Amino acid sequence: MASTSRLRLEQLRKLVQANIDALPDRPVSPEPAAVLDDDASGGVSLEGLSLENEPPQATASSKQLPVDPPIKTAPVPTDSAASIIPTQAPPNPDRRFVWVEGAVSSWNLGNMEKSTSTLPASGLHRGDLAPAHYPFTPILPLSKYPYKFCNPAQSQDITEAAFDKGQFWRREWDLYYTYDIDSNNPVILVRETQVQDLLDEINKKLNLVLRITDAQREDALVIRFPNHPACLPRYLGRSDSRDAYDSMVNNAPDSQFIALGERRFGPPDSVTLEDFRQIMADISELQKNKNKAKRETKHVDRMGRQLSMINQFKRAERCLGFHPGEGTASSVNPKAIDPSCPAPFAFDQDVVFVAVDLEAYERDHNRITEVGIATLDTRDLIGVAPGPDGECWRGKIKARHFRINENKHLVNRDFCAGHPDGFEFGESTFVGLKEAPQHVAAVFNPPFGVHATNTPVELIHDMLNRIDLTEKRNIIFLGHDTLTDVKYLQQLGYDPLKNNNIIEAMDTAKIYQAWRRELQPTSLGRILLYFDIIGWKLHNAGNDAVYTVQVMLATCVREATIRGSPELNDMRAKDKATREAAARENAVQRAKEDADGWSDNEAAGDGGPPVPLTL
Repeated sequence: MASTSRLRLEQLRKLVQANIDALPDRPVSPEPAAVLDDDASGGVSLEGLSLENEPPQATASSKQLPVDPPIKTAPVPTDSAASIIPTQAPPNPDRRFVWVEGAVSSWNLGNMEKSTSTLPASGLHRGDLAPAHYPFTPILPLSKYPYKFCNPAQSQDITEAAFDKGQFWRREWDLYYTYDIDSNNPVILVRETQVQDLLDEINKKLNLVLRITDAQREDALVIRFPNHPACLPRYLGRSDSRDAYDSMVNNAPDSQFIALGERRFGPPDSVTLEDFRQIMADISELQKNKNKAKRETKHVDRMGRQLSMINQFKRAERCLGFHPGEGTASSVNPKAIDPSCPAPFAFDQDVVFVAVDLEAYERDHNRITEVGIATLDTRDLIGVAPGPDGECWRGKIKARHFRINENKHLVNRDFCAGHPDGFEFGESTFVGLKEAPQHVAAVFNPPFGVHATNTPVELIHDMLNRIDLTEKRNIIFLGHDTLTDVKYLQQLGYDPLKNNNIIEAMDTAKIYQAWRRELQPTSLGRILLYFDIIGWKLHNAGNDAVYTVQVMLATCVREATIRGSPELNDMRAKDKATREAAARENAVQRAKEDADGWSDNEAAGDGGPPVPLTL
């Protein structure tokens, strides 16, 4: 019986030891001689306590507090009553429990230590629209990351490292919210960068190689929302506990909320609305089990998108004279071109490329600050050799840069470095909001951007004598993420969809993606770097418009120059080998981690004592 009691006492000691250790350490104070405050007597000093309605000279027996009888008793001196007289001696602080606010205790998860990661200031206020370029992750599926997206053999280790016992919710998260159509329940999101920070911490702690895969992006673990205020997420706040998260979600602004100073906006167009509906449907699906039929559908859709990008790439080459028209004998496998000679084929459609880029204020996307337009007339390329990566044709590009007078004081600094005064291809023109649509429209008509700000006056007069200003030319609208620029133009007051001369819209992000056979689009700056083109002062709308045309030329000329050559085959083989090596490395790492647990545990011990049957 005594043995059983000792075992129970030992178990109890182990259970509470962590919480006892959490109590503050205090220096031992000397015991006052007159106070017998020891464990044997069970006495408790009442120094400093007042008993209401008691006379000052009350007897000791009337003031004693009831206590449990001690196991062992010791004789108490006859003057022990004096030890509990309030005026006799100072208290013994070492015999008191002290409540320390915020002390770590497994009995109260709210007092567990917060995440050590500290996020920089978001620069946003509650209800502010998020920048259009932010990728987001829905937080609820992310909170189940170990079991929804990880190798089952690693799930428990990952859970213990960063998710269980409230660890996930005690991290600092910048929360954003959006609403599905006709829904009153907000969908809560976090930025992809903060998700990657979490994975990096887990990788460092467990020596893993976790990352956001392309398949997970397709499953909506990472999303980019359409660039319309009705679709973009809004900032909710920063949370560092589940209680803080629940409070913010329960008090999120409704779907009609508009931030202070934000302009009213119209409803999104049908294409944008359909994109948003699909995104919200994908998020909803993400919270369910993976559906094989749905994955097959996504695969077919991806194949269709890839074919569309390849065909767009070929049409761009036809317009530049690098690819023969359909039906000709050489249209199937055209030969490589010599960039030191003029384009070998006719310039299909006799087009003018008009590239557009707009910049909006990062705190309010309704306030457009810059419009950049660059044009390239293919008639100017006749008989002119393109040169390596089209560098000899770059001088044929004409550019305009308009700054909006009403918003010229707004400069982007927090989310990207703006350079509104850094136009490198001419002089900037300041225009009012009301006049901006007319200035933009003029560039879509002859002489297509030729202006005193970018061309010597004598050359302008000579050209005007040679061209027909009333001629209707075929125009290709060019952009890098074209749909965004179209929407900004519509917001400004010029609708390119109503221009009957525009026969097609092309996107340099898709053209480059098709040539490199990549699953994700590449930023304009990275493409410039790939072709060794110096990109001065990116995020100036005029500069970006010019670089968009240069990127299209470089991609088409490079492909036409090395098509069918060992260089192209080597590039394709190298890219494929790189992707395969990355996949093998991930697979080997996963297999090693799966095997380590078995081998390590198998080598240790003899199996231990029998394990009782329990429910």
